[in-house]
Amino acid sequence: MTYIILDLEWNQPISYQSRTYREVGDKLIFEMIQIGAVRLGPDLTPAEAISIPIAPTHYLRIHPRIKRMTGLDSEKLAGAPNFRDALLQFTSWCGEDYTLLTWGCDDISVLYQNINFFQCEDIPMAPLCDIQKLFSEVHHLKDRSGLKTAMEMTGIKAEESMAFHNALYDAWYTALVFKTLPDPSAVLNYPQKPRQLIHSRKGAREKTEGEAFDSVRDALRSETAIHPVCPRCGRVLQLDGEYIKQSADKYIAVAKCKNHGRILIRLRFRIDDDGKKILSRSTAPATGANVAYVHTKQLQMKERQERYLQEHGALPDPDEELLNADPSSMPFD
Repeated sequence: MTYIILDLEWNQPISYQSRTYREVGDKLIFEMIQIGAVRLGPDLTPAEAISIPIAPTHYLRIHPRIKRMTGLDSEKLAGAPNFRDALLQFTSWCGEDYTLLTWGCDDISVLYQNINFFQCEDIPMAPLCDIQKLFSEVHHLKDRSGLKTAMEMTGIKAEESMAFHNALYDAWYTALVFKTLPDPSAVLNYPQKPRQLIHSRKGAREKTEGEAFDSVRDALRSETAIHPVCPRCGRVLQLDGEYIKQSADKYIAVAKCKNHGRILIRLRFRIDDDGKKILSRSTAPATGANVAYVHTKQLQMKERQERYLQEHGALPDPDEELLNADPSSMPFD
């Protein structure tokens, strides 16, 4: 039996409110754009390798974070095979009597979500086993180790010409780590099963579609942002200081209602298919802790902005920050 190390790269929606995501929903959260694999020889040394780019058919625009991490963009993927053809090419390369090994459980879940979505269940797939789990057991780690950390622990140095987040190179590094294990065959004791992927709807409770703006700065200067209303009486409120950025897509501030006291204002941004910045606002009575938090952060924000201006000459572009916002971890159900 042959061991084949598998690694994948995938794209994701620019926005979970995009037309495409609304059409496919949780059936395709991540669309694969690269298969990388390394076949191991009898001595577990990397013997052969393959890299297969995949042309996306749904999330056509490569997310800026994915582009930055993988170096893949729409131009590089133009003319690449679709998912089914890429999977057929990969399984043909694998041959017979082999076991697939991956680092962690993310790849198998994304792989099978794509297999199911593109109706490729007729293409036979070998079992997949988890090297990461075995590595953690061998080294008595409380938590799963990242690939970079595992390489550092085993004295494996990354090559300058082999950047991380390339499916082929990550598969190659995984193979090197795998060979350091005292009993690599024990990996067969860690078979994997795909888990259902879902998009967290924690931030999707805002029922209104929101307002469209050309930029985040325009939205923050809008009537919606600077003149919120009391959720109890509908009175137009004045902000008590500036908005505080909690993350690229979330801002908060406090306002005061003459009848109902302090009100916490929350703004959430998303990007639609046309690149517009969609602003949604929610309001609720503020607690004393809310008010203290916002006022403290407002003071800290001014100090940070002054230091940043001295060092860089201009503040970061909020539109670019929103576009490159780092998504949450794998959304397993």
